[in-house]
Amino acid sequence: MKKLPFLLFFLPLLALWQGNLPQQPDPPVNGGDWAHFGYDPSQSKFSPLDAISLKNVQQLKEVWHHQEAADGSSIYLNPLVIDGKMIALMPSKKLVALDASNGKLIWEFEPDPSDISNWTKGIAYRNGSKGKPDAILFVSGSTLYSIDASTGKPISGFGKNGRVDFYTGLSVSKARRNEVAISSNAPGVIYKDLYIIGCKVPDELPSTSGDIRAFNVNTGKLVWTFYTIPKAGEYGADTWPAGARDKNGGANCWGGMALDEKRGIVYVPTASPSFDFYGADREGQNLFANCLLALDAKTGKRIWHFQTTHHDLWDRDNGSPPNLVTIEQDGKKVDVVALATKMGYVYVFNRDTGVPIFPIEEVPVPTKSEMPGEKPWPTQPIPVKPAPFARQGFKKEYYSTISPESEQYIKDQIASQQYNTGIYEPPNLRGSIIVPSANGGSNWGGAAVNPQSGVMFVNSVDLPWFLKLQEMKSLSANNDKTGENLFKLYCSSCHGVDKKGAGAGPDISAKVNLYSAKKLENIIRKGAEPMPSFKHLPPVQINAIVAYLKGTPLDTKNGDTGLESASTEPYGFSGYNFYQDKWGFSAIKPPYGTLNAIDLNRGEILWQVPLGEDPKLAKMDIKQSGMYSRGGGIATAGGLIFIGATADGMFRAFDQANGKIVWETQLPGNGTAIPSTYAIGQKQYVTIAVSPNPGKGYKGGYITYSLD
Repeated sequence: MKKLPFLLFFLPLLALWQGNLPQQPDPPVNGGDWAHFGYDPSQSKFSPLDAISLKNVQQLKEVWHHQEAADGSSIYLNPLVIDGKMIALMPSKKLVALDASNGKLIWEFEPDPSDISNWTKGIAYRNGSKGKPDAILFVSGSTLYSIDASTGKPISGFGKNGRVDFYTGLSVSKARRNEVAISSNAPGVIYKDLYIIGCKVPDELPSTSGDIRAFNVNTGKLVWTFYTIPKAGEYGADTWPAGARDKNGGANCWGGMALDEKRGIVYVPTASPSFDFYGADREGQNLFANCLLALDAKTGKRIWHFQTTHHDLWDRDNGSPPNLVTIEQDGKKVDVVALATKMGYVYVFNRDTGVPIFPIEEVPVPTKSEMPGEKPWPTQPIPVKPAPFARQGFKKEYYSTISPESEQYIKDQIASQQYNTGIYEPPNLRGSIIVPSANGGSNWGGAAVNPQSGVMFVNSVDLPWFLKLQEMKSLSANNDKTGENLFKLYCSSCHGVDKKGAGAGPDISAKVNLYSAKKLENIIRKGAEPMPSFKHLPPVQINAIVAYLKGTPLDTKNGDTGLESASTEPYGFSGYNFYQDKWGFSAIKPPYGTLNAIDLNRGEILWQVPLGEDPKLAKMDIKQSGMYSRGGGIATAGGLIFIGATADGMFRAFDQANGKIVWETQLPGNGTAIPSTYAIGQKQYVTIAVSPNPGKGYKGGYITYSLD
C-alpha cells in the first residue's frame, strides 16, 4: 500500500488544531474612532464608516444602554470613542469610561460637586506622547480638568493635581467672582501642545469679556489670550466706548471652534455683547462680538475676521462651530470655512483670506429706536447665496392657519399692539415678534458636512419669539410681586412666564411643589444644566424667587425688595417666550423645525424637510409639523444622517440624497445631543445621550445601536 505524503497527512491535523485556537478579531476599520467633538478638528461631523447604510439601516437595534443610577441633569454631550473605550459625562456630572462594545463601566471620575453647574456639550482628547498619558480635558463649573484616559485619575503635572482655575487669564478679580459666573459649554481644540478654548459668561450685566485662551496641555499654564473686547489701543477698540472691558461683557465663544491643523489656524465663532438687547452703553459696531475669527493657533494673533451682526440687539450669537470643507469653484478645489447661524444664513469664506465665496451685501436696516440713547447700526451683512434656510421675519403669509379663529387672533394682536415683525427692527417696550428667534435657525448643534460631496446638513427652528424690553424701575415699584418679577427677569427665558417651559427649558410648574425651599435655593445658586448659576444674585433676590415658586410670603424688612440691585442695566427683557395664539399653539404655520441640505459648491438649498412631529397637532391630523430641536446631527459614508434633537424624543436616520426618514426609534427621554458613530473591528455602532425624563422615571444615560 502506497503511503500518503506526510504533508497531506499533516494538513487536516493542522486545520483541526487551528480551529481550537482563539479567533483574532478583525482589525478596526479606518476612521473607526470618534476622537473629537464633531468627529475631527474640522468639525465635519462626518464619519467614513459605511457598514450601516441605506440598505440595512432598518435592521438597527439597541445593543446596550448605560443608565444613570441617581437623579441628575440633562445630558448634551457628544461622547468620544477611542480604541474601544467610550468617554462620556453622566447626568450626575461624573465623567465615565465605558466599554464601547457593551456599555460596561471601566472607571468614573467625579468633579468637585460644590462647583457651579455648566452645560457641557463635549470633551477633548489629547493623544499622549513622549511618555505623557492620554488625557481627557473638560471644564466642570469653573475648573479645567485633565484626566488620565486609562485610569480616570487627575494628571498630577497639570495645574494643581489635574486642575486649573478656569478664571485664569480673564478680567475677573476674586472679589467679583460671586457676581460673574464663568464656565464653558463646549470643548476647545488641541493644537500641538496647546489647548485652545472659549468660555461661557453671563448674558446680563455684570459680565466680563469672553476672551479666547490657550493653555499648555501638559502643565495647564496659560500661554496666550485673545481679547474679544479689545484693550485700549488694540485693533477694534474704537468700535466700543472707552473703558468697555471694565463695563461690558460677552463676545465669547460658547458654541465650539474648528481647527485647520495644516495651516495652524483656529476658527472661532463669537457671541453677542452683554447685555444682549439694549446697547446704549456700548455704542458702535462692537468687535469682536458676533464674529467669525481666524486666529493663529500658535500665538493667538488675529489673521482675519468677519462680523455677522453689527451692534447686536437680538441675541444673535454665533452659537455653533464652523465647518471646514473643500468645495469646487470654477473647476478648482477651494478650502473654505462655512458658518451656519441663528439667522438661517450660511456664510462661506476662503480659509486663508476670509474673502467670501458668495457675495455678502451690507443691507440698510431700520435705525429708529424708541429706547433712550440706542444707536442701531445702519446696515447688516446678508449673504446673497445660499438662500436662508429659515423664514425671515413674521410675515402675513406665515401666520398660523390651524383655525380661522387663530389666524384672526394673530392679526388682531399685531394690529392693536403695533408689534414689530421685521428681522432687524430694534427692540422696544411694546414688543417684537422675531423670526428666526434667538433659539432659532441653527443653534449649538451646528451642521454636518459631507466632504465627498460638499453638502451641508443642518437642523433649524422657525418658531416665532416674543421680545419685549421693560424698565427695571417699573419692576421694583410693585413690592408684593417681587419674586414674580425677578422670575420673569431671570428665569422665564427658559421656563416661560407660566413656568411651563419656553422651548429652551423644562416645565417646572409641578416640580417646584415637590422640591423644598432649600433645594430650590441650591439649584438657583449652583445652576442645573443647561441653567447657569445665579450665585451672583443677592440672597434677598434668591429668597424672593424661591418664595414666589413655593407660593409663600416674602419678608421685606426695611422695605428691601431686592429689586434695586437686580441689574446694572436700566432695562430688562420679557424672556425667551415663543409667540403663541391664546389656545397655546404657535402663531406660525408649520413646519416649526426642519432638516436642510445645502450644496456649498453652488450655494443652493437641495432639499428641506420637516424635523419632528408635534403629537398635539398629529391628533388634529396635522402631520409632519416639525418641532423645536436642540442638538445636531451627523452624516456618514453610508449615505445617512443621524439626528435626535427634537422635543418628541425620537432618534432618526435620514437619506442624505432626499431627506426621507429611513429609520426611527422612540427614546425614553429627549436626545438633545450630537450622536457619535464608531467601529470596533468591522462592526459599526451609533450612540446618543438621552436626558432624564422624570415623568417616565427615566434617569438618563447613553443608548447604542448596531445591526445586531
